[in-house]
Amino acid sequence: MNEIKREPSAPPLERSIWQRLRPFVRRDLKGRLISASIAALVIAGLSWFGVSAFTHLDSAGAQDLRVELGLERATEVCSSRTGMPDCSYDDRAQAEVDKDWDRDVRIRSAILQDLDLRITATLDNLDEAQRLLGRQEFDFGNGLAAGGDVRLTELLALPDLAPMRWNNIYANGYSVQDLQEAATYDALRDATPADTRALLVAAIDSARTQLLGFQATVNRQRSREPAPVVSATTLDRDATRVELAVHPERHDLSLAAKQWFEGGIADELSRSAFLLANGEATEFTAALNPADPRWAGGWEATTWTKLHKPTIRYSSPITDSTRYRLAGILFFAIGCFVFVVVGPVVTATATAREREAGTLPVLRMTGMSAGDLAMAMIVGPNVFALALGGALLLGGSLLLALTVGFTAMALPLGLLAIMVVATHLTAIGLGDALGQRVNAMVVGGLLGVGILIPGLLGAGLASFDVAATGLLLGPLPPLVATVADISGIEQVGLYLGSELTLTMLTYSVAAQALLGLICLGSWCRRVEQGWAPLFSPLEGVALALVSIGCSALTLLDISHHHQAQDFNALNLLTFLSSAFLLPVLAWLLVASLRRPARARAVADHIEARRAFLRFQGFIVVTSLLVGLTYHLVMNQAGLATTDSEVMWATLAQLLLAAETGVATLLWASRRRERKLRVAFLGGAVVIMQLASLLGTYGLEVEHVALKNTAAMPLLLNVDVSPYWLAFMVLCWSAGLALIFTALMRRRDEQRSAAQAQAELDDEDDDEFGMPGRRLIH
Repeated sequence: MNEIKREPSAPPLERSIWQRLRPFVRRDLKGRLISASIAALVIAGLSWFGVSAFTHLDSAGAQDLRVELGLERATEVCSSRTGMPDCSYDDRAQAEVDKDWDRDVRIRSAILQDLDLRITATLDNLDEAQRLLGRQEFDFGNGLAAGGDVRLTELLALPDLAPMRWNNIYANGYSVQDLQEAATYDALRDATPADTRALLVAAIDSARTQLLGFQATVNRQRSREPAPVVSATTLDRDATRVELAVHPERHDLSLAAKQWFEGGIADELSRSAFLLANGEATEFTAALNPADPRWAGGWEATTWTKLHKPTIRYSSPITDSTRYRLAGILFFAIGCFVFVVVGPVVTATATAREREAGTLPVLRMTGMSAGDLAMAMIVGPNVFALALGGALLLGGSLLLALTVGFTAMALPLGLLAIMVVATHLTAIGLGDALGQRVNAMVVGGLLGVGILIPGLLGAGLASFDVAATGLLLGPLPPLVATVADISGIEQVGLYLGSELTLTMLTYSVAAQALLGLICLGSWCRRVEQGWAPLFSPLEGVALALVSIGCSALTLLDISHHHQAQDFNALNLLTFLSSAFLLPVLAWLLVASLRRPARARAVADHIEARRAFLRFQGFIVVTSLLVGLTYHLVMNQAGLATTDSEVMWATLAQLLLAAETGVATLLWASRRRERKLRVAFLGGAVVIMQLASLLGTYGLEVEHVALKNTAAMPLLLNVDVSPYWLAFMVLCWSAGLALIFTALMRRRDEQRSAAQAQAELDDEDDDEFGMPGRRLIH
């Protein structure tokens, strides 16, 4: 016989991760990617529209909100403070203010222009009069003004400089009203006409000094004007006088304005002033008063602050950089929500649906490892969520990197990566565990509520620095707090300056990563054997220790924010921070019970006893850690030096309630049927024991206050009512009965269970001689 020489076959090529995940991803891949792209564009557009609208709104409410958030300063645009105009939020009202302001600016500028003409002309006249006195002799002794010289009389005339007022002219020890009075011989004042001439020369110098002061005042007033209206057009004064005399009906000048124009001595007058005196007669006449509000001081009271409008139209001062940062924060937050809430809900729902349908073992038979199958359960149903969240996260990260820098994004991105992985692994484990008992949609809803509601509460506590304990309430609080920290919003963010914030953040991330890894291990065990315990005993112990640490940190944090003034307050804080601990420990204990490797199997008495002993270890560790934390808080509160006693009776009642609750769960885990009846019975006993706990606490506090000695368990050394003592005996009897029932060996149930199992095995025998053999398991 010829032998065919066969060469050894090559080892199978290892498939890439894409090849392993492709069957789960490619189903309707194109449609889901298109839908995710459209959703990302819509969400991004609406988000940008919302940010743009919020930062551009010019209403009073929007301004107050932005000021509260620290996005703008209260006095950045306008304010009711001195030196700044008030804010106006009505376009029509502001239009009226602008109209009045423009008119007042033109009136002030015109008056100042005409005053300049008058002051300049008067200074020139005084210079010419002084020169005339130097080269010509005048007969001042004839009693006429300026010795009867017409030209000198004209040169000595002083103009009306309203809204400024002339002061008396002081010269050679005399006070005169004007230069004509100084140029007129007075026998009572002047000994000779030469004295009159000397007085006139001195009065001219004094008048020049006043005019120079007036000129400086006019310049200062003009400098107060933010945008003066300057016009160089003038009118001939004599021609204007003739026009007013011949055609008075053509002009609407008030009497005061007409006198003001006639009081000028310059050859020219301001055309703008004349037109405004005709068109705005009332306002122009009022402006000649130095106390008129248009001047806001500066004539009689030397106030040289800048003039401003009474109100200005408010407009948002938010810059484009701030808008980009806010939009980036919004994109990043929505992306985090999709990755941490939406994705795990979809994963849990898909996992529960596969477990409910019983297809997980079949999928496992395709040759995929448990890790690959877990990745398939994460990526396959979440193509839409991953694409949508990735697009929003990418856009938000780019905007934030451009506005706040790449280094500021390191912590949020690192936390997001850890939380996404941990949350999806936890969703797989819990979805697989609940898929056999609850509808898949309910599983997803429960997970979403479990992430969202505590997450929002914790985010509020952590972001507003109410309590760092909020960081322990799921994956959302650390992400929200770190994202809010780079948003630029005041009084919101991760307060790393607090003593426990960094510790809480590190502990929260480590605890959630540990929970994710434990859920992955649970998935790897249960992917083929759905009846396997959710946690192994070691994993249950690890999660229990994590829960105990959370309780201790919570007690420290609450004590920092709410200082305990007495032992009652301190005991209340301890109870509030540890109230969740015993139920969590009991659930972890029961979830990690070892059961036989078959469906609908229950734990036996040996495993129940082991679990009960493990719980005693939990109790010891919890007592030590919470007691140490209690001692630290007591020292911080200054209560360590106060006389106090250990409340043994209350602690005994608390221990009884904890043991009874665990015994109820263990008893229920040993029964296939009537679990609800056991739960009602155990719950009623625990409620009775909690009532006994509260009463015992009050009696023990009163006993310590009166006797200064600690009370014994069961209040044996305390004078209590016999009815209360009977009630306590009933609570203890019921609790011990439940504990012994949960730990006893039930021979009759074991015999009936073995007989029932034998009958089931007989029914599984098929006609091919394969008794009880399962095709898949």
